[in-house]
Amino acid sequence: MQNENGVTPKARIVYIGGAEEDRLALTLPFTDAGYALVSERDGAAADLGLIDLRGKRLSAKKAQTIANLLRRKSPESTVIIAIDPYLDAPARQALRRHGELVVIGAKPDALIARCRQILRLRNIAEEAGERLKTLASLSRLNEFPPIAAPPSPLRVLIAGAPGAVTLAAVNALRPITEQCVCVFSAGQAMRAVDNARFDCAIFLPARENDPLLSVVKALRRHPRHNSLPMLFPLHDADDAEIYTKRGAADFIMAGHVSADLAAKAQLAARRARLLKTMRRFLNVCEGDNIRDATSGAFTPAFLSEHGARLCARADQTDRPMSLIALRIVASACDTGEPETGRRALHQAARIINRVTRAEDTTARIASDTFLVLAPATTQADAQQAGMRIKGVMENTVFRSADNQQLYGVKLETAAIARPSGFCIEECVALSLKAIQENRAVKPLSQQFLQ
Repeated sequence: MQNENGVTPKARIVYIGGAEEDRLALTLPFTDAGYALVSERDGAAADLGLIDLRGKRLSAKKAQTIANLLRRKSPESTVIIAIDPYLDAPARQALRRHGELVVIGAKPDALIARCRQILRLRNIAEEAGERLKTLASLSRLNEFPPIAAPPSPLRVLIAGAPGAVTLAAVNALRPITEQCVCVFSAGQAMRAVDNARFDCAIFLPARENDPLLSVVKALRRHPRHNSLPMLFPLHDADDAEIYTKRGAADFIMAGHVSADLAAKAQLAARRARLLKTMRRFLNVCEGDNIRDATSGAFTPAFLSEHGARLCARADQTDRPMSLIALRIVASACDTGEPETGRRALHQAARIINRVTRAEDTTARIASDTFLVLAPATTQADAQQAGMRIKGVMENTVFRSADNQQLYGVKLETAAIARPSGFCIEECVALSLKAIQENRAVKPLSQQFLQ
């Protein structure tokens, strides 16, 4: 399905329950974020279900009926319920059984950020399931770590100035936590995160330019702490617009801390643990002819089996899928070898795996060519990912086989969107053709020099 402007959306969200003016107010922000709001009749292959209960007092039974209707149309979609900030605690507790609650005001930034986070978790979980099916279907020995989230007591960090909300957070988390550390400044928060392990963090910034928001942004970009769930109590629902620009995605109203924070923090921590184990599974799974011995990327045999599964799933769910072709160019005069050395290939594969997402599949399809399968990804996002890989690769120093020479490599990239109905072999051929066409077209600077 496509938007009116012809751009394929990143996800389709079924919108139910709201008035027409509320739907129109959400359509433009969701479109700018890359998502398409669709009606109930188009919800057969929806990615998310959004029930808008703002300004309404529906019973829990009615909400359950709507949620069951959404799940029957699209069993794999997560149900999100948008509520008003003033909804009472018994109603929130009843609605929480049928979907995830998101409090929004006049601006939908908190809702969009939460949808993005849920879709990312969904993509990783689906890739873990599909990869497990592929490993089970191959007639080869394979190894992978178990996927489990141990139910150990939580360790929570609370960062912010002391006050009524901080005290309420401490009292709410006391029954479910093993350790609750309170800090007052950004420097103390950084030292606490570096010296201890936390399952969840509560941030209470006092103002828009609070240094705590810089800590949040730094944690989101750090490979060790980017999976740490962070909750933000809000006095005004529209303040979420300020925090989403710094990497925040999960909010709770300050008046709901005493009643809802414990359950919300526990759920966020369990999800983060499960996400961490799934990422470890995606990075570690290996076996006989599963990984390439030279580079450590997946083999063409695994790509053929797993790519066919991903293509079939993309056709079933009507989701976009993209491929990124990467070709390493290293001259013999730079390396002293006739082709790219073993160490350079291994280092290149590590760089690609580090730059790409956990749910992406990196395979080596030729002596110097890699292919990245990016499920649920548009071509525009795949092109940006390819440029990022190219920038990191060309700014990395490589070593020759005898450790005597330092040299750099150049990377040729091409990103394509998988046409509907194409098999994995046809997609690989299109990717190689695209990278050949990119090589044939010379940059303008070279044309002028000639």
